[in-house]
Amino acid sequence: MSEEQSYQQQDNEPQPWYRCVQKPPPFHIIKKISSKQPNASAFRSLASFPWHVDSLTTLWKGSLYDQETLKKWETMISAYSDAVAVTSDHELYIFFIHSQKDPVCARLPADPPELKLLPADVMYISWALSLNALFEPLVVFSRASLLYVYSVPRNSILGYLRGHGGAITSINVHPVNPHLFCTTSRDHSTRIYDLTLSPQQLPNNTHWPPSTKPSLAGAAHGLHMTEAEGNGIGRCVVVLMGGRSGGHQAAVLGAVSLYVFISWTSAETLKAFHPELPLIATCGLDRAVKIWVVRPTFEDRLKREDKPLFSSSRIHRGRVLSVTWLQHDLLLTHSGPALMRTYQDPMNKTVHTEPGELVIWRWLGIDRFFPPDKEDVSQDLLRGCASDYQESSSFKFVSVNAFPNGTTPHIAPNLSVYHSSIHDPVLLCVYPESSSFLMLNAGFLPARRPFPFPVEKQGLVSVEEDGEEVIPTARDDKDGGGDMSNVVQLPPEIVGWRVGLNDHITGLHNCVMGMGGQVIIGVGAKKHLWIWQLREKKIYSKSMLL
Repeated sequence: MSEEQSYQQQDNEPQPWYRCVQKPPPFHIIKKISSKQPNASAFRSLASFPWHVDSLTTLWKGSLYDQETLKKWETMISAYSDAVAVTSDHELYIFFIHSQKDPVCARLPADPPELKLLPADVMYISWALSLNALFEPLVVFSRASLLYVYSVPRNSILGYLRGHGGAITSINVHPVNPHLFCTTSRDHSTRIYDLTLSPQQLPNNTHWPPSTKPSLAGAAHGLHMTEAEGNGIGRCVVVLMGGRSGGHQAAVLGAVSLYVFISWTSAETLKAFHPELPLIATCGLDRAVKIWVVRPTFEDRLKREDKPLFSSSRIHRGRVLSVTWLQHDLLLTHSGPALMRTYQDPMNKTVHTEPGELVIWRWLGIDRFFPPDKEDVSQDLLRGCASDYQESSSFKFVSVNAFPNGTTPHIAPNLSVYHSSIHDPVLLCVYPESSSFLMLNAGFLPARRPFPFPVEKQGLVSVEEDGEEVIPTARDDKDGGGDMSNVVQLPPEIVGWRVGLNDHITGLHNCVMGMGGQVIIGVGAKKHLWIWQLREKKIYSKSMLL
C-alpha cells in the first residue's frame, strides 16, 4: 500500500463525536431536577464520581490491586458510579443519575453574623478516598475557611478542619493518591491534607533563632496553630506559603497536581505515560501561575515552602482562575476579563475591558529539574534560582484564545476540563446565569499566530541610523487627545459547540462532564440540575462530513 493510500484510509476511519466539528454534539437532556421552594438558593458547585472499575489499577500505583480487593471495589463502583455531589449555600446533596435512589442531603448550621463572604465564595467540593476505609467514598467540601469530610455511605460528617485564614477558593484531590488533597484560599496560601492522619491537637513547631523554644507564630506563618486543628480525620502536612520570596501576592484561586488526566486510564495505557512527578500548579488573583515541588515530610511536622520551581505573571493580563495539566509539560489556564489603560499617557485615565483568555502553554524547565535519564535519582532538596521563583520566562505559548465578552468585567466564565487517555480534552465553558454552555475540543484550538517581523512594517517602531528606536506619533483621536492607543490586537475568540437548556430559561452556573464522557451535569439557580446524556456512541467518518 502506498503512502497516499494509507493517508486516504486514515481519513475514512470512523471518528468520535468530539473530533467532528461540523456535527453538533450528540447530547440531549434526559433529566431535570428543581426545587419547589420559590426562594431556593442556587446550586453553585458540583463534582461527579471520578472512578470506575479499572481505576484500582492506577490508584496508589496499583499497590492495592488483588482479586479480593477488586470484588469489593466493583461493589462500591456499582453503587456510586452515577453519583454526583452538589452544593448550595449551606447544603450538600448527593444525587444519583440513573439509579432510583433518593438524594442524600447534609446541612450546615447558619453562618455567624460576623462572617463576611464575597458572592464568589461558594462551597467547593471534591471526591476523595482514605486508605483506612478504601470502600467508603468521601466528599470533601468547604464553607468559608472551614473544611468538612463527609462519608456518603454513613451520611455523616467524619471530620472538620481549620487552618486557612481566608475563604477557601478550590479543592483538588490527588489523581493517584486520593487520600491527599489540596485547598487554595484568599489568605494567599495553599494547604495539602492527608486523610489517613488525625488532626494535630498540639503544636509541634521548630524554634526560630535566637529562641530555643518552639515558635508560636501560628498558621499565618505556615506553622501549627496554638489550638487544635480540628476533629475526626485529616491533617495538614504541607503549606505553600504566600508572599515572602516566591509565593502568591493575592488570593490563590486554583490548583491541580500533575497527571490529573490519568483518572480515567486503564492499566494498558498507563505504561505509555511518563512517571509521576511530585508537582502542583497554582494560580491566583495576582495573575501569576506557579509550579511547586512537594516532597514527603514528617507526619508530626508541617512542611513549609515559599519558593516554587516556576512563577510567571506574564501569561495572563487578568486574574488566573484555573490551571490544568494536559501533558507532563503542557498546561492550560484561563483568566477573567482585565481592565487595561487605553492610552499610554499617564494623565489619561481612560480604560477598556479586554476579555478573559484561554491559554495553552509549555513549561520549558521541567527537564532541567527532572532530567529524563535521572528518574531513579532521589532529590531531597530541589530549588531553582531567583529567576525561576520570582518572574520566570521559561515558558512558550502554544495557543491563545479569547472568551466571548461577558456582561460585566467582573463576571468571568467557569471552566471545567474532562481528559483521559482514551478521550480528547473537552472543555466546558459557562458564564453564570446563562442559558447555555460552550463545549470545545482543546486539541482543535488554533496555534498562536506569530508576530509580524520586522516590526517596523506595522508602523509600530522605526529604527534610526544610530540604532535608536523611535515610536511614531499617533493620530489624534476623536476627543482630540492625540494620545497613542494602548489597545493590542486581541487573540481569536474560541469557537465550539453551543449547548442550550432547551427550555429558554437562564440560571446555569456550572457544568462538568463525567461517567467516561457519557454524561454532562449542569447546576444553576433555584437548585436546578440538568443532565445531558450521549445519545449513542456516534462515530463519523470524514467522508460522511463532506
